[in-house]
Amino acid sequence: MRKESQFAFFSYILLSLLLQGCASFSPPRNANTDFLARVKTQQSDTVKVSAVVLSDQESKQAFGSRMAKKSIQPVWLEIDNKSDEELLLIHLAIDPDYFSPSEPAWRSRGFLERRSRQKMEYFTDQRIPLLIQPRKKVDGFVFTNRDPRVKAFTVQLIGDRKSHPFDFVQLVPGLKSDFDKILKPDAYLDQELPSLELDELRSYLELLPAYALGGDNKSPGDPLNIVIVGEGSQALAMFVRRGWDLTETMHLGSAWRTVASSLFKSAYRTSPVSPLYLFGRPQDVALQKTRSTIGERNHLRLWKAPVTYLGNPVWVGQISRDIGVKFTKKTIVTHKIDPEVDEARSYLMQDLISSPAINKAGFVKGVEESRREAPKHNYTRDPYFTDGLRVVLFLNEEPTAIDEVVWHDWEWPVAD
Repeated sequence: MRKESQFAFFSYILLSLLLQGCASFSPPRNANTDFLARVKTQQSDTVKVSAVVLSDQESKQAFGSRMAKKSIQPVWLEIDNKSDEELLLIHLAIDPDYFSPSEPAWRSRGFLERRSRQKMEYFTDQRIPLLIQPRKKVDGFVFTNRDPRVKAFTVQLIGDRKSHPFDFVQLVPGLKSDFDKILKPDAYLDQELPSLELDELRSYLELLPAYALGGDNKSPGDPLNIVIVGEGSQALAMFVRRGWDLTETMHLGSAWRTVASSLFKSAYRTSPVSPLYLFGRPQDVALQKTRSTIGERNHLRLWKAPVTYLGNPVWVGQISRDIGVKFTKKTIVTHKIDPEVDEARSYLMQDLISSPAINKAGFVKGVEESRREAPKHNYTRDPYFTDGLRVVLFLNEEPTAIDEVVWHDWEWPVAD
């Protein structure tokens, strides 16, 4: 390209940016409120709360700004105070690091965008009031940190005589994840699953396969070293509150983003995991807790078992800690796991019993023991060693302090 042509080209680009950036902010006319179709409502005797978390696209349509690019996510609330006392809305219960309205207005402005003051005023007008007067109904937004697929939050209202907490867990549209399969008809819908007593459950768990099968549904995969007993929605709420994210399904876009995030050492909170197989199917749900980069995360897979414990679902799974990204012939790109898989199991145990949702726990046999001098290998040929135990965690609806968790007298890890 000749110098004159290059100059003309870059001049055009610069002029376009300037013209685009110099546009004035205009509040959206007839802002899209389709998100209200997904509102969830809870109520007590005197207070009713409705809430919905906006997706990235809904956020842009409602505010005319790309807040998701700045990791900001609006939560719409409607509070109907039927009591005779004034209520205080605790924003920190929704998000300890929530944003004032001026922050998303300023951070989402375009290049040289004009009328920033008017934009801040518009965002401020959209926020929900801090105080809700007696016998009044109000609505508006709280600006929170972005959660890409699922969000857990508490709407806490404080009065002179009473506190009103409402816990919400909501899926956010826009990201395809393994969890979406759970929203479809249950794999055991037409089956009457056996309900086991405690000793029967222990025996069942000890006789399960030692590991999931790899992507070919026949080669050894990762060891099955965790069990969660309880309703899936309650388990999801517990994980989300502890900072775990649902993972994206594997597709070309997510695979490329995994590679790009690895090359540039950036985080990718919903990075996909490859499928492993148990009970004849890939995982029902996969979750991860990322650290500073995509190559550093704890991730797990869970499968719903064809049994229950006293009527409660039983989820069998595996957890491992990723320490890097590598290329393989079998999966193109995958994570390299820490060979000390018991360390990841221990991390999960400590993380979840710190949640008030766990009231009982224990260890059972069932994973084939392997030592450092003779490790086993997973589907992508990563070595691992383990003491051969599975941790079993029981969910409870009533909050339980960590020092009140009951440990079943089954097995116990032995120090090296």
